[in-house]
Amino acid sequence: MLAVLLIAIVVGGALQRMTGLGFAMVAGPFVVLVLGPHQGVLLVNLMGATSALLILSRVLRDVDWRRFAAMAPASVCTTVPCAWLLRDVSSAALEVTVGVVVIVGMTTSLLAHRMRGERRLWHEGAQWPAAVAGSLSGAGSVAAGIGGPPLAAYSVLDRWDPKRFAATLQPFFVVNATGAAGAKLLLTDVTLPPLPWWAWLTLAAAVVVAIGVGDIASRHISRTVVRRVLVVLAYAGGLATMLRGLGLLPG
Repeated sequence: MLAVLLIAIVVGGALQRMTGLGFAMVAGPFVVLVLGPHQGVLLVNLMGATSALLILSRVLRDVDWRRFAAMAPASVCTTVPCAWLLRDVSSAALEVTVGVVVIVGMTTSLLAHRMRGERRLWHEGAQWPAAVAGSLSGAGSVAAGIGGPPLAAYSVLDRWDPKRFAATLQPFFVVNATGAAGAKLLLTDVTLPPLPWWAWLTLAAAVVVAIGVGDIASRHISRTVVRRVLVVLAYAGGLATMLRGLGLLPG
């Protein structure tokens, strides 16, 4: 069990270091398969926030704080009601939710790249699209631990500079994931996974290793290859989680 968690965290963290997102989409489904949806999503939130915080120190100067100021509060405002609404949802239904969020979110991101045109869908500098994306991201983080797809779609449709987008996601994910974890711990009966202290230290070390792996890999692997790996792993994990949840549903 621990080996699967470590591999998922290292791969997801490395992809996030290289692309700005991907930790939750890749690691999330596999963590949920091991720990279940309640504790699994909570662990994804905590590890995702930690990973983003470590990456932030490397990309701080490229952060677009104006967009961050529109996205982050909207995300936090969404996490509380979503946590309250999901507090009595069954584990099987949550597993299906995690799988569907991953599959739909990844598909939306891919379609957004194809839909991108020469003209913006909204006025340049408009902040409401960023707030909407932040709200959807907050809902996804609470329900499935996955908040990246709405932001990826927004960045493409708004023609956001990829480097600044990747940098801005890091402080956003710190706020987003921490808010989602806090809302679930305060408003639901979800508890931390019952792992021994040395396992928690090992998981924390895996996050650090993931950042180092991402630093090295980014110098030798093209973004096209990285994106393809992210898509394949996200779809595989999302489909496996959804199918297991469907198998556990009553009737």
